[in-house]
Amino acid sequence: MSAKPRYDCSNCPAFCCSYAEIALTEDDLDRIARSLSLTVEGVIQQMTKYGRFRGTSRYPMMLRHKPDPHFGTVCIFLDSDTRRCTIYEARPAACRGYPGGRTCGYYEFLRFERALQGDENHIAKTQ
Repeated sequence: MSAKPRYDCSNCPAFCCSYAEIALTEDDLDRIARSLSLTVEGVIQQMTKYGRFRGTSRYPMMLRHKPDPHFGTVCIFLDSDTRRCTIYEARPAACRGYPGGRTCGYYEFLRFERALQGDENHIAKTQ
């Protein structure tokens, strides 16, 4: 039995969605395409940047970003108002595995900054 995580994503402004590189696998593309009722090619054309899985490419395929008032840019699938993933059930493997342990460094930083500022809604920035 794994230990319970010591973070609560519902209290976070989605810092992990601001990571510049959110890599995709072929399975991710299939899952996202099904959830959006699109073809895989449609997802690739509309929602990804960089490489391809077949052929030659120096870069892995990544999700596109959109402007964000808190972190500069964020994943195209983040709802900027609710700060939640719009494709949560179909989210990529990279997102499913985050942060990979019992703690999230940003969540700890956020808790500290909110206590220090005396503001439970403060959005701590690392830049």
